[in-house]
Amino acid sequence: SVLAGNQRGFARAVKDSGIPREELYICGTVLSNRAKGEKAAYDKTALGCAQNMGAMAAGNIGHLDMIMLDYPGPDDDSIRGQWRAFEDMKKDGLVDSLAVSNFSPEQLDVVLAMPGVTKPTVNQLPYSLAYHPKNILEYNMERGILVQSWSPLSRVLPGKKSLPVLADIGKKYGKSEAQVALRWIVQTGASYSCQSKSRAHFAEDLDVFDFELTEAEVKALSALAA
Repeated sequence: SVLAGNQRGFARAVKDSGIPREELYICGTVLSNRAKGEKAAYDKTALGCAQNMGAMAAGNIGHLDMIMLDYPGPDDDSIRGQWRAFEDMKKDGLVDSLAVSNFSPEQLDVVLAMPGVTKPTVNQLPYSLAYHPKNILEYNMERGILVQSWSPLSRVLPGKKSLPVLADIGKKYGKSEAQVALRWIVQTGASYSCQSKSRAHFAEDLDVFDFELTEAEVKALSALAA
């Protein structure tokens, strides 16, 4: 993530790990939302794309699976400039999929209305048990775009209201409160991106695909944000 400033370190870690590149799915991010106007937004985004590739070169990574805009530009022309730079990166064979983050329906439609557009694969949004506004999944699904939560456990685990419910359901499946909250995200039709300084926590966050919540449990969990 460009916001975390960890791209070069990540690339070196990939190289040192010895894991074959084809076994990894690598996504870069670009921050260009303050550039106003189509040309300025294009130039800033293109620079961000080049900086991604420069950082990834530290790990001999010359191709990305996905590139994501962290935020939309300030107006329609700026968004079009951002997306043109992404399209050019794809045409140059440096990336396979394009994605966005924090885009509203109207901002998505600016991109989708562009001639010959490559549709965003993902729209990364705040989405969790504690925060899931009405129609947030629907407006993306209608456009063929997957919601990915960038803050899947935000305000979930510290909450006194949610913990007992999560603990009771988790006990039934032999899962932690966090795993139940993450499974809810998957079953409601979204995906999630998680991070942790703990290898054990990271493994736990990924271990949510061997159980399934009942319809009643999904409904009860969804009601926690009401």
